[in-house]
Amino acid sequence: MRVATCIMVACLVLTAGSVSAEWFADVYIGQSFTEKNDVTVHSSAGRGIFRDVEFDRSLAYGGRFGRYFDRAPFLGLGVDVFNFSPRIGPQRVHVDGCVPSGGCNGGQGGTNKLDVDALAISLDLILRLPLLKTETAPWGSVQPYITAGLPLFKTTVTPRTTAQFRNHDEDTDYSFGYKLGGGIALHVAQNLMLFAEYRLTHVHASVELRDAATLHHAPLRMDLDTHSVLVGLSARW
Repeated sequence: MRVATCIMVACLVLTAGSVSAEWFADVYIGQSFTEKNDVTVHSSAGRGIFRDVEFDRSLAYGGRFGRYFDRAPFLGLGVDVFNFSPRIGPQRVHVDGCVPSGGCNGGQGGTNKLDVDALAISLDLILRLPLLKTETAPWGSVQPYITAGLPLFKTTVTPRTTAQFRNHDEDTDYSFGYKLGGGIALHVAQNLMLFAEYRLTHVHASVELRDAATLHHAPLRMDLDTHSVLVGLSARW
């Protein structure tokens, strides 16, 4: 692994030319897929853990702006703002602990519909490998890249058709998560690249909804582990 890393770094250093580094501005769109996960609810009856809750696929979109360093043009920093909405649809799942219908011995329970909207802003570190340089594409006509960031997520949960929570009474959580990704950018015109990217994001969200019967706070906890496949355009100058 160390040998491969050293070879990659050496290739990056050798491909760095004398031209100045780039600014970039990206826009992208795609689809996100959030993994099944447990959702924990603390209601007036007690704690219930809804096992393997499914999240709907959703549209993912956003934009990124940044710059590659002058002295290390294969390395850059960017600010990325992105959005996805992994809604929880009506479904029957196994519940450990207290179930919405009453009793705390576990059993089957329903989630009904909850909207989940995630908006994040992230400071990203980007590492690219410039290949096939030309006069019109001094940093490569083909640029594989990897990226990592620490996004701040704003996650809003809104009950829509639930019996357990007061519907349309939303709450918002602010939490840091992480983001890993990789992709490839292709030079398609002067100062313009087309790119495709895969990214994995994670955040733990904790919101305070209201119990439908007592109107007391009913904390809800969940992890959002999301895979996104994106395509976009990148302006370079």
